[in-house]
Amino acid sequence: MSRASSDALTDRIAVLPEDERAILEVLLERMGKGRQQYGVWNVDDGRDYPAETLDEVIDALHYCAAALVRLRRRAGQ
Repeated sequence: MSRASSDALTDRIAVLPEDERAILEVLLERMGKGRQQYGVWNVDDGRDYPAETLDEVIDALHYCAAALVRLRRRAGQ
């Protein structure tokens, strides 16, 4: 990334509202963990991203449903 691109990105981040910066930080932390575990992301790695996306979204829905079941149990519903 060039210095100008880096400065432009820094400027864009600086003007984000607090909640949007917090969301961006979570995404960056997750990307960092992925890099540590799997290495640098290469979008031309041959993976089937649409299929993997579907699998991940379905998994996320399962996790959300499980969390809701836990919350309802704790609330005595």
